[in-house]
Amino acid sequence: MKQFINKYKEIIIFNLVVNIIFALFVTLSSYYYIPLNNLKGKLMYFLHLCIVQGTFASIIYFLTLSRVIFKVVFSTLFIILSVVGYWTYSINISMSSALIDASVTTKPYIIKDLITVQFILFLVCSTIVLWGIHKYYKSIKPKQGIKLFFPLSCLLLVLYFLVNNERTRSLESKLPYSFFYALNEYFIKVDIPLKQTIKITDTKNFNKLNIVFVLGESLRADHLGLNGYNRETTPLLSKRQNLISFKTVYTNKTNTALSLPCILTDKSIYSNKNDSVRSVFSLFNALEIPTVWIGNQLLEPSYEQIVNTNKDVVIIDKFKSYWNIGKKHDLELLNEFNKLFKREINGLYTIHMIGSHWWYEDKYTDAFRKFKPVIDSKYIPSLSNEQIINSYDNTILYLDYFLNTLINKLETNNIPTVLVYLSDHGESLGENGKWLHSHTEALTNPGMMVWYSNSFKTVYPNKVEALNKNKERELSTDLLFHSLVDLIDNDNFNYNKELSIFYTKN
Repeated sequence: MKQFINKYKEIIIFNLVVNIIFALFVTLSSYYYIPLNNLKGKLMYFLHLCIVQGTFASIIYFLTLSRVIFKVVFSTLFIILSVVGYWTYSINISMSSALIDASVTTKPYIIKDLITVQFILFLVCSTIVLWGIHKYYKSIKPKQGIKLFFPLSCLLLVLYFLVNNERTRSLESKLPYSFFYALNEYFIKVDIPLKQTIKITDTKNFNKLNIVFVLGESLRADHLGLNGYNRETTPLLSKRQNLISFKTVYTNKTNTALSLPCILTDKSIYSNKNDSVRSVFSLFNALEIPTVWIGNQLLEPSYEQIVNTNKDVVIIDKFKSYWNIGKKHDLELLNEFNKLFKREINGLYTIHMIGSHWWYEDKYTDAFRKFKPVIDSKYIPSLSNEQIINSYDNTILYLDYFLNTLINKLETNNIPTVLVYLSDHGESLGENGKWLHSHTEALTNPGMMVWYSNSFKTVYPNKVEALNKNKERELSTDLLFHSLVDLIDNDNFNYNKELSIFYTKN
């Protein structure tokens, strides 16, 4: 071993130095805000960082084999990624296609505000460090030991794909990889086969009402107090009149990217075909009914095109994904809703929550920290089942307050109004040793609730009757599209009436 190190000492030390510098300027920024309050968690995430940087070290090594490529490509990557790292350290941004889009469309006066003394000093420091790397590079023989280091670097690349496939997005969500995935999403949009908007000559023939669709995140039905859960997680909603909970809704799509395209269109969760689908928002647009999307999650490629069929789209925290610590709380969605909600006219308003997505402690405020002890580390194996479930249930207390606050506002509206809450999927809470989502049966029973105003009950008593008859029925999340279309009751649209919760056979 000593003989081996002595033989390749120069090339080994150079690559170690370059990767340590790269990790400090870029990779480490993705881990800076992760809460880790125990030694085991810190050690595991340090190992994760080493895997990310170790696999990317293979790419850096390939670049060093050509002096021209290293000078041009590595220099460009180092400066760009260091700038991304700086902002990740500073304000905990998330690398995404939305961030790239915002960057290239940002107005000059906003860019001017971002150029601070600290940023300029950072750029100067980065440039000096890069100059030092290149000066060091001139003193080594980059192709020394290529027969050994080239296949070793190839193995490290294989390791990246093995680890990333074993746990979805485990590595690609971290810098530097997240930068390249974001670029790919920005330039290569997913083409969803959406049907053309229907042209209707009579745009006045439909039910006049306001519909508020609250799209939840990771809420399982059996943790709702109003569904008989042994904890009172819904103290406010449980006292509500005109509110019905649907306990037996099913989905086989156990992550957001897969579930939303089915919820928001007429595509069934049971279909694997890529046939053309119809966005529910396009049907409302055809009747000149305003459609508004207000979200606290970045739009993923699998459903971004569908969401953009809304007339207005507002994302309140567009630089942070659900992976980030420090995202805005869902109550801030209501600030935008209050601005856009029009009481005098019909409308379909969709509110997309961050809800009960992991990391739970970041999804609610101190006032809702009722169940204790709570989680104190993002490394799940270091936590007790009690901690995780306590924190999860606290997110539902926050949801209870959120929906109750929203209903308080809607109650003052004289126009018949309906609020439909549906979570995209559930959450695993230790069943079969599994946690979070994208696996296990605990995810297949998402929470769902419907509230209706007194004026809605007066004008559409048959639909209220149908709600009460359907509340014990076994349903799938396919219900959403057909229920919303059935609410407006227009003969121009083809939909499955029997899948609507607002319809029942006499």
